[in-house]
Amino acid sequence: MAVGTTRAKRRLGRHVKPIVERAGLKPAEVADLVKTSKDTVNRLLSGDHLPRYPTFLAIMMVLKATDEELGEGTALWERANVDAVVVEHASALSPGYLRFRMDEGEAAQERSLDPSVIPGILQVGGYAEELGRCAPALTAGKGWTAQAAAERRDRQGLLSRPVNPLHLHALIDEAALHRVVGSRELMVEQLTHLLAVAEHDHVTLQVIPFETGAYGPQFGALTLLDYPEPEEPLSVFVEGHSGIKVVENERVVSKLAAAWDDVARRALDPRQSAKRIREVRGTRYA
Repeated sequence: MAVGTTRAKRRLGRHVKPIVERAGLKPAEVADLVKTSKDTVNRLLSGDHLPRYPTFLAIMMVLKATDEELGEGTALWERANVDAVVVEHASALSPGYLRFRMDEGEAAQERSLDPSVIPGILQVGGYAEELGRCAPALTAGKGWTAQAAAERRDRQGLLSRPVNPLHLHALIDEAALHRVVGSRELMVEQLTHLLAVAEHDHVTLQVIPFETGAYGPQFGALTLLDYPEPEEPLSVFVEGHSGIKVVENERVVSKLAAAWDDVARRALDPRQSAKRIREVRGTRYA
């Protein structure tokens, strides 16, 4: 069973929460009736923990869930009880980044905006290793630099998986093309990789040119994940000095999604973006 929150656990929590509200019981009262801890109930509702099935069943019985609600809840519990996504090097990742990686593995589409570096899912190994030396907030332990390249390759496998490859739409600030990470030779390799990946039908790359001027949001990387199920809410992650965090507030999620759309409209189109990448590669790193 996956450690920590997963999308399946959160779906189960969203299923049970209105049943608790309808019953008019507080989590502590449900816990007393079931003879379990208040934390167990709270973490079920938040999607942070999956209780054993007998405990889950007892909770649903106490709440007087209908047969339909119990059947759907059981199906969701079984889905949450299976590790749907295996994340390599999980022990070296911070909790926030691990949650992002697990959600990314189940996403159908990823939209990203990075104002300073090449997005992680598009980084070549040497580029990732170099960044790993100065970005310890992403990791939970030592030795990350040696694992960074492999972790990036694992992520890039989402773009080439044989069934339902991840659709990627990345907005990259032109500054990231000019910022030398590692060496000029490494940057040539990195920009060449971008051009190759952009050839795939399910990958769209847009460069935000210098002439765009100021744009929002002005913080670290922004990533939006859409899922195959139409009823599944958008996941939004922002990255700053303290690492990557999920945005839970629906109003803020809507604003960030609208901001991403605005920047995409102002960025160069894919053909112009490829031309700009080739120009930078041929002049800046010649």
